[in-house]
Amino acid sequence: MSNYLIILLFFVCIIPAREINASGQDSVVTDEIVVESNRLKMKNSEAPNKIQVIDSELLKRINGSRLPDALSLSDAVFVKDYGFNSGTKTISLNATQSEHTLVLIDGIRLNSRQNALYDLSLFDLEDIERIEISKGGSSALYGSDAIGGVINIITSRDPQKPFSFNIKGETGSYGYRKFYGKLSQNFKFGLINNISYNISASDERADNKFKFNFKNGLNITGYERENSDFNTQSVNFYVKYSQSDEMSLKYFARYSSFSRGVPGIFLGYSTGTARQEDKIVMTGFSFDKKISDKIFSKSDLTYQYQHQKYYDPATFNLTTVINSFYKLRRITVSSAYSFLPSDQFNIESGMELNLDDISSNDTEEGKATQAAIFAVSKYIFNISNGSVLTIYPSARYDHFSNISEHNVITGKFGINFKPFGKTDLHVKSSFGNNFSAPTFNELYWKDVGNKDLRPEKSLSFDAGLYYKFNFAAVNELEVSYYNIYTKDRIVWTPVSGSIWRPLNIQKVSSEGVDACLRSEFRLSKYLLANVGINYSFGSAIKKSEDFPGDPSYGKQLIYLPKEMVKGSIMMNYLTTSKLLKYVSFS
Repeated sequence: MSNYLIILLFFVCIIPAREINASGQDSVVTDEIVVESNRLKMKNSEAPNKIQVIDSELLKRINGSRLPDALSLSDAVFVKDYGFNSGTKTISLNATQSEHTLVLIDGIRLNSRQNALYDLSLFDLEDIERIEISKGGSSALYGSDAIGGVINIITSRDPQKPFSFNIKGETGSYGYRKFYGKLSQNFKFGLINNISYNISASDERADNKFKFNFKNGLNITGYERENSDFNTQSVNFYVKYSQSDEMSLKYFARYSSFSRGVPGIFLGYSTGTARQEDKIVMTGFSFDKKISDKIFSKSDLTYQYQHQKYYDPATFNLTTVINSFYKLRRITVSSAYSFLPSDQFNIESGMELNLDDISSNDTEEGKATQAAIFAVSKYIFNISNGSVLTIYPSARYDHFSNISEHNVITGKFGINFKPFGKTDLHVKSSFGNNFSAPTFNELYWKDVGNKDLRPEKSLSFDAGLYYKFNFAAVNELEVSYYNIYTKDRIVWTPVSGSIWRPLNIQKVSSEGVDACLRSEFRLSKYLLANVGINYSFGSAIKKSEDFPGDPSYGKQLIYLPKEMVKGSIMMNYLTTSKLLKYVSFS
């Protein structure tokens, strides 16, 4: 590790954003963005853990159209990719498994109760304002599944102009084409009343019949990939009624459909014919109220429905037919209150109720009621000579109706210390316990599900250094260390002959470091450059045997890389033309 530490000082990464500078010229450099991933609004430098932000300006410039394309640019984020732009994609944070990263959209949980995962390929990049990646355990803030961290997708909803209409078309290799349209309007009536809405729709598809060479050990033969096509459509609607800054009522609806081929691994003789179809509906209301100058409330009611089908037409005439379906429904009611008595102290507390159920031909009928109360606060202590200490205590209680250990209590304590008043140097650290509840698959799979499963539990510690300085450029150096110990990991284990059942038997120790130095160069009045490399080291060691003689004991977990290096360069030419907004090379 000593060699790695020497190299860390030279690493840079990129998170460009947008502002209007003094000359009126567009820029891709901005002040720190206020983030919401820790429930309390704060700048990323002031957070007790590492938070990275991918904003709308970077999203416009990346070469890709779906959520994994953006997340793959982030520090120490590993996207598990099951095949080109049609394959399933999941994410790993802090050397933990994919089911230990919680994915949110505007604070609404997306992880499925079926398997605790969210397929990132289902989400396109249109209508996204920014993506926040919060590293470290966050169960005390969001409950189950947040052992490794949280991905929070913030959508762009409120129109900035009285009326706008946008149409976009794209085309690319292997039959790729995309169409996107959006209509937005914002108008006032009376002195304080305002109504805004937007509606958008997209259609994206590709044949994906690309040519490739296959070597069987002796000969090389050319083939064309088959059954790798996909097509997806989505429709979004949003309307907001507000009275000045006193009250707002919002309604949203989102529908998406994703159909794809699942050709599987090619072994030289045939291509798989399986297909997968996903249909997702999300809708809900949100009510924000300013109770007083220091107290604010927010209440939400949302409904989610997901229908997934997985089938293989080649098996329909066989004894064993592959034709599965999963229908999941979730109703969520939440209410939170923010109390801001002063600039040095604020607190948010609230409750959350989730009603989930599943129907499938692979599982029993399953239902779960999960109720929670939580509180998170922020205390700022101004010390002598401009030093500032900020502490973030938080706690949460969850009750589950469908598991043997009904009650789970989690807590987290974080600090952010700025030792020098005029120097933008921050020391970060947090410690807490986290958990992941058993999934419907683990509890209710026909004949082998285990209804006595306990939640997976972990202890996590992280610490880091954030430093912003000017030296040949505007630079942000950030180095982070994390340590996560997980016990009662649920593993499907042979119990009798060919029978496998999920059991709480595994222990895993995850430890690592990631570092970056964000540098932004102004080469001329109209030319900006962002250059970067990020390095991360993550050890995820299995600390227990799933069965006697388990060969993976003491080894790195599969699909979790020990080391990653990411490099990037982006040049932005800021034109003065009214037709050409900017030219970007990355």
